[in-house]
Amino acid sequence: MGDIVKLCAILTVVCMLNGLAIGYVYDASRVAIEKTAAATLAGSLKLVVPRAEKFSEKKQAALADGRSLDYYEGYGPGGAVAGYALAAERQGYQSLLKVLVGIDPAGTIEGIKVIEQAETPGLGARVDEVEARGTLWGRIAGMFRGAAAEKEPAQPWFQSQYKGLAPAELKLLRPGRDGRGIHALTGATITSRALTDAVRDSIELFLATKKERG
Repeated sequence: MGDIVKLCAILTVVCMLNGLAIGYVYDASRVAIEKTAAATLAGSLKLVVPRAEKFSEKKQAALADGRSLDYYEGYGPGGAVAGYALAAERQGYQSLLKVLVGIDPAGTIEGIKVIEQAETPGLGARVDEVEARGTLWGRIAGMFRGAAAEKEPAQPWFQSQYKGLAPAELKLLRPGRDGRGIHALTGATITSRALTDAVRDSIELFLATKKERG
């Protein structure tokens, strides 16, 4: 009987220690994850509203249909509003596309950043594809010149198409057609259209709400 009580006591202590260890690891990892997420968000906000020096906390715009749209205000020198970063999402071909849309006060796109996507590799996932630039020898020479000679990292070519466009110009262009609009990813029209619709709708809804508020 005494051995059973002793064994139960040992097992109880072991379980308590394991619980404390798991709790400590969870808290430590949670803090690290939150810091990483905050740094990623700060970088994304600056990318899509480059003229802003600082940003507000997350705000919500109440939409006419009862939904809400998350956004951040970007402030330039003197505290004037330099633009807005809107959170948008839309179902793609096989995943939910989440994107941050930066606009100036008039509604022209400053930049976009796809925050989350799990589309088909080689097709829809190419929304994050960065074109290789320069020759191999040029990149090697740049390594020897040091970090001072490095340029800003290239942005995904598909996402860079949106910069400078107004909501009315956000439409997919037919293959081989030039003009103001968005060239779809080859073999991924659904992903291209979903992302374009998400960007356009978020801007139009936000501007309509902003106009109602005066």
